[in-house]
Amino acid sequence: MKRLISSILACFYFWNYKNSPYSKKKKKAIKGEKYIQRKKRKTPAKKTDLVVFKDDRGITCFSVQINSLFYIQSDTNYITLFYSCQGKLDKYLMRSSLKMVLEQNSNDNLVRCHRSYIVNFEKVKLYKKDKEGGIIELSHDQLPSIPVSKSHLENVLHKFNMI
Repeated sequence: MKRLISSILACFYFWNYKNSPYSKKKKKAIKGEKYIQRKKRKTPAKKTDLVVFKDDRGITCFSVQINSLFYIQSDTNYITLFYSCQGKLDKYLMRSSLKMVLEQNSNDNLVRCHRSYIVNFEKVKLYKKDKEGGIIELSHDQLPSIPVSKSHLENVLHKFNMI
């Protein structure tokens, strides 16, 4: 009886090993092919479409698609990200600075328009000239107007091809 049970267990272990990912790697290695196990995604995201935000220690905290990000507001050592999630406006608070955000992301649509604001230029609806620089209105109705300072006015006008 013990012999029968041990042979059944041996068959089970062999079958389990044969169908394991380790076995597949070994077979590929014997053939001289590289085996890289990847997770399947329903909709692959392009690297340029995804904006990754890291905190002041360099740890990734948050990532969002560029077409759902509206603007980023700074308050000393913290930033607040305003984005849309399933048609609803959301915000996320993290410890970082606007300077670090611009250094980490080389996306052309992120434009600094004030010392406290970065705007996603895809979401800009209107620019109004003002004495202090200007005001940007975004495409979402619930969002406030974003100020444009004189020191960052050139960046904004360059994006509008006004310079």
